[in-house]
Amino acid sequence: MTTEEELLAAAEAAEQNNVQLVVHAMGEQAIDLIVDTFYGKKGWLTDSPSIRIEHAAMPTPQALKRAAETGIAFVTQPIFLFAEIESYHNNLGADRTKKTYPVQSMLEAGIKVAFSSDAPATAWADPVNPFVGIKSSVTRLAYDGTDTGQEQKVDLETAIILYTRAAQEITRIPKVGQLAPGYHADFIILDQDIFEVSPEKIDEIQVVETFMGGKSVYQKEAASLY
Repeated sequence: MTTEEELLAAAEAAEQNNVQLVVHAMGEQAIDLIVDTFYGKKGWLTDSPSIRIEHAAMPTPQALKRAAETGIAFVTQPIFLFAEIESYHNNLGADRTKKTYPVQSMLEAGIKVAFSSDAPATAWADPVNPFVGIKSSVTRLAYDGTDTGQEQKVDLETAIILYTRAAQEITRIPKVGQLAPGYHADFIILDQDIFEVSPEKIDEIQVVETFMGGKSVYQKEAASLY
């Protein structure tokens, strides 16, 4: 859908305006085009990756290596395999599906990675719920229990970081993503300890209270928690 010339022109405009170039890509050829176009070129941003690829569903081993060397970030969405397993099996087959969204391989290659919901671009009824995405990434199981690639699952702490601090570092949204001096005091209180519940039940966790800027902006009614 996009030529090398268009990518280079977009990068030039992004550099002139000191913004990040974000390109959506799913398949091997699309990802290769982006990575190969910018391979070896120096970025223009100093506080984050100058280029990020959204989705990055099927990167080749060479694309992983070159993206890491060039400093291209990947932002991917665990909800897709979880919610749309039938579509992936119909189009790619079971074996290739397990190799899509290879998050563990991305991290091992040294790529900066973040998770997002991409809501509402999924058929799942609650697309913005991060706990569904966290469950998907740590179990690599679809909603119906189908194996979506055990080699590519990540541990729980990593999944949480990719949704929070890593997402801030890549997207440059200021003063969010972690509780630290100089950051907004944005945080949530959960009804269960996410590190204690079974991974298969992470999506059952509910938010009891939400704070923004240190102030409570949401409280769940006690009766609705049971």
